[in-house]
Amino acid sequence: MAAPNFANRTLYHADNLPVLRGMDSETVDLIATDPPFNKGKDFHATPDSLAAGAKFQDRWSWANDVEGEWVDQITDDHPRVMTVISAARESYGDDMGAFLCFLGVRLLAMHRILKPTGSLYLHCDPTTSHYLKALLDAIFGKRNFRNEIIWCYAGGGDSTT
Repeated sequence: MAAPNFANRTLYHADNLPVLRGMDSETVDLIATDPPFNKGKDFHATPDSLAAGAKFQDRWSWANDVEGEWVDQITDDHPRVMTVISAARESYGDDMGAFLCFLGVRLLAMHRILKPTGSLYLHCDPTTSHYLKALLDAIFGKRNFRNEIIWCYAGGGDSTT
């Protein structure tokens, strides 16, 4: 097997789609990603964080945030993924559909670069978790889901068991 075209143990802090698209297929063992949560808010990084000065808008619109290339790729090559996105648009609204389309093209790219034995850790919250589970099942297959980690904030993060 050839060496991957990126440095091992690398942390990328950027829009991951161009990074993912530039990586060789089936070369990654682990992806941990913390995408936006579709909270309908604006966020700013704290001054002491690695992302100091960064800000982003976590509001989504089908007309403003979805690129035609994404829709074409998903519709033509991944109809099950488009079914999930369309169902979210119908049941929740265009904002959820736009968010899932944004994340869907990235998850498809992650699927391509993960080794068959690789793992994905996707950080989300209850705003989108059930929609993301359906999206992940459409991309990775429902049999590939292994587990979920649920944070317990009420106890300061301490386990209740």
